[in-house]
Amino acid sequence: MGTPNASIRKHIRRLPGEATEPTSTLVLTSHESWFVDVRILAATREDGTREPLPIDGGPMSRLEWAFAGKSYTTQSKVAGGPAHTVWCHGIDSQTSDPERDEGDMYEQEDGDTLECGQNVDAETGEVKKYEELWHDVGVQLVGQEKDHFSVVLKADNQDHNTKGLIVCVGNWCQGILKVGEDTTVERWQWSQGEHWQLVAKLGQKSLVCAATFARPSLELGKVIRHLDLDWKVIELYLWK
Repeated sequence: MGTPNASIRKHIRRLPGEATEPTSTLVLTSHESWFVDVRILAATREDGTREPLPIDGGPMSRLEWAFAGKSYTTQSKVAGGPAHTVWCHGIDSQTSDPERDEGDMYEQEDGDTLECGQNVDAETGEVKKYEELWHDVGVQLVGQEKDHFSVVLKADNQDHNTKGLIVCVGNWCQGILKVGEDTTVERWQWSQGEHWQLVAKLGQKSLVCAATFARPSLELGKVIRHLDLDWKVIELYLWK
């Protein structure tokens, strides 16, 4: 367990290739290590500038990968050695049978974290070593709140082959819902204009991210009914 955080990926490198960042990738992780990782492919205009992230549900070709679940970290027994993290994908946009996802986490002098591991390259099908550089963007207070706040909602309806997870950490909220093979993701951010703004959405289903914004009304174990699907509050956490 640790302090909830929000991290963006600065680059990915499949060795021996060059480091690039073709996506907008954000990972939200809660106190109890529930996480939602959403990777949306960038689109470039003719003038070389990037198009805004999609907020109307498509095209789904922009969704490179999204997954969610719980992570487990083991600290190194060697001074200065890397921590080792395993991410268990309870939900995965690419498959119903995800492979083991793990990596060694090397802290950098500037505070970033370099993740090193190996996995299957989707383009070639080959197992390759990779590096991902992560940057903690910090978690801001929302509105007039005096404490930082994180919320986790979970949905699981096996009869309808439906799973969902929403993690809200301070001024960020991100969720994934998978019904059969159809995936929907949403990303929200508290804006300086003092309101929550949808900044990315892919897929046609509706998530209940807005329920995490009504924080005074939430309590652990509360069930929120939304479009015939029950979302349960499985974690609430406050910190300074």
